[in-house]
Amino acid sequence: MLAICNQCFAQTKKVKYDTLILPKNTTIILKDYSLKFERDTVLILADTLFYRVSGNFYQRLHQKWGDRKWTKNLFKLLFRLPSEELKLDTANFVRSENPYLKFGDQKIGEITLIKLQPLGTSLERPNVRPKSIVQKAGNTINFKTRDRVILNNLLFKTGDLVNPLLIADNERIIRELPFIKDARIYLKPRNDGSDVVDIEILTKDVLALSFDVDARDFDAGLLRVNHRNIFGSGHEFDNRIGIDNSSNQKLSYELRYRVPNIKKSFTSLEINYSNTVNRDFSRILLQRDFVAPKIKFAGGIEISNQRLRTQQLSNIESDQEFDSQIINEWYDFQDIWLARAFSLGLKDPILDQRTRLIISGRLSNIDYSLRPPVDIDLNQRFHDRTSALLSIGVSQRRYFKDQLIFGYGRTEDIPYGALIEITGGYEWGEFKNRYFLGGKLSKGGYVGNAGYFLGSLSLESYLYNQRFEQGAFGADFRFFSPLIDIKRWKFRQFINISYDYGIGRLPNEFVDIRDRNGIRGLKSNTLRGTQRFLMNIETVSFTPLEALNFRFAVFGFVDIGFVNDGERDIFREKSQKGIGLGVRIRNDNLTFRAIEIRFAYYPDAPIGIPLTDFDLSGNSGFRFTDFLLNKPSASEFR
Repeated sequence: MLAICNQCFAQTKKVKYDTLILPKNTTIILKDYSLKFERDTVLILADTLFYRVSGNFYQRLHQKWGDRKWTKNLFKLLFRLPSEELKLDTANFVRSENPYLKFGDQKIGEITLIKLQPLGTSLERPNVRPKSIVQKAGNTINFKTRDRVILNNLLFKTGDLVNPLLIADNERIIRELPFIKDARIYLKPRNDGSDVVDIEILTKDVLALSFDVDARDFDAGLLRVNHRNIFGSGHEFDNRIGIDNSSNQKLSYELRYRVPNIKKSFTSLEINYSNTVNRDFSRILLQRDFVAPKIKFAGGIEISNQRLRTQQLSNIESDQEFDSQIINEWYDFQDIWLARAFSLGLKDPILDQRTRLIISGRLSNIDYSLRPPVDIDLNQRFHDRTSALLSIGVSQRRYFKDQLIFGYGRTEDIPYGALIEITGGYEWGEFKNRYFLGGKLSKGGYVGNAGYFLGSLSLESYLYNQRFEQGAFGADFRFFSPLIDIKRWKFRQFINISYDYGIGRLPNEFVDIRDRNGIRGLKSNTLRGTQRFLMNIETVSFTPLEALNFRFAVFGFVDIGFVNDGERDIFREKSQKGIGLGVRIRNDNLTFRAIEIRFAYYPDAPIGIPLTDFDLSGNSGFRFTDFLLNKPSASEFR
């Protein structure tokens, strides 16, 4: 059989072709569609976006290294030729449900799983097997995800009618599993003319075992050993072992064990234990979230005990860089919440499936056995208290699929929709009782071809004796541009703008623009107050460079921040700025954090703070802000 693939029939320039010989039963995948060849086939491919053979740098390097066997094998280990992979058009985002719309109301037939190992495999070419010794060895030590783990995460079964939105939700749910790199769900009509479609679920595991060492000096260090998929069961096991010969407690240990999706209920169980010089912590947490609009109930129960030894900054009026004190605290905490989602019965069937009225209630209690001295106006954070909160809101959420936003090539699910939420409650305190009232509004999505925009507003406060206290107003704006192609380099622009204002905050409660809270890498304790304005601008280039499946993203950034005590116009304050460059290195096949190397310059750094900063650290990545309403809570002011 001869097949010719050419997506561009009318072209002015000469088109080059390449030939592939496909054995029978071979499957190839183009974007959201798969083609299975039931007999031996010769496939002729045009030199298009999907498949390209070019004489670039890697080709020339391959020619030079290919003369000797050992250099040829080294090249295959370090680099991947562009001709060795299908090129996806990452510039075009699509609604998650679009590939399934044409199958609406057809009956689901057989459900088939295809599970790929983490190394040397590709969702775009599932028939390709790992070739190098390193890839095969890595896959050998990895436990492949069990079938029942994937099947337990399905929202549909054989015999159900196809619901395009539900199928799209399910693909996202599988893709969000911590042991899955990426996932695809394909619907395949049968050739017998029936209205039955078979479903093929294609997943690719990550290498679930990871570890890293943080050796500060010869006397102290930290070893982290994590596993995201114990024996292919989906269970997570994280361990931290610390050694510090200069401390009173020379050995420390931290543990986290998580069991996801118990009995197909989407309920997870998490157990935490920590024993370090500054923290003793034990917790058991049982929780179920609204992972999809189909879920009607969500809730959770938490019981914990914690001892902390922390360094607390002094009052906001202090301008001393190291004006702080050591605080010891020990408390018990109990928390329970329950939420119910209701359909609004909207006329538009798609909006009706994606929009929910959610009512959520929560009861929490905290009791201190060790704390600083307290009184009605002294160290209020350490008061014993019981809180009851009730929230009601409307959540509407759908998703786009795209790539190269926060990830390095894996499919990313971008939420778009809106959320409006009102929360009220009452707090029974050790010295006083008070009311709580708050609200939140957010909306986001793609605006034409301009990019993705997200805006949110929030306002909340406690009320005591007709006076607002411990309140906050917040405004947040986020943007990222479409992917911009310049030859083989791809660029995105990111802009985050936020404003925070404290209402009747306590003397030792403040926001700051320190490091992760504002100007990255700027470590100053004096840059704090009750009013803050931040702007973070970042340009990211996803490079074509790849070594050992590690991909490189180069970024440049400008951070600008203002902070004061809220008594005057914030823009009359002296701004703090951070300007820098860096590179992030990530292998999406592994559970390791991205490696970030960053250099920054601070032209107006406070006295005593270095004007430059060089940082090499792990970056856990970013997550999209979803339009979810789960547990009612008061926001953190920091």
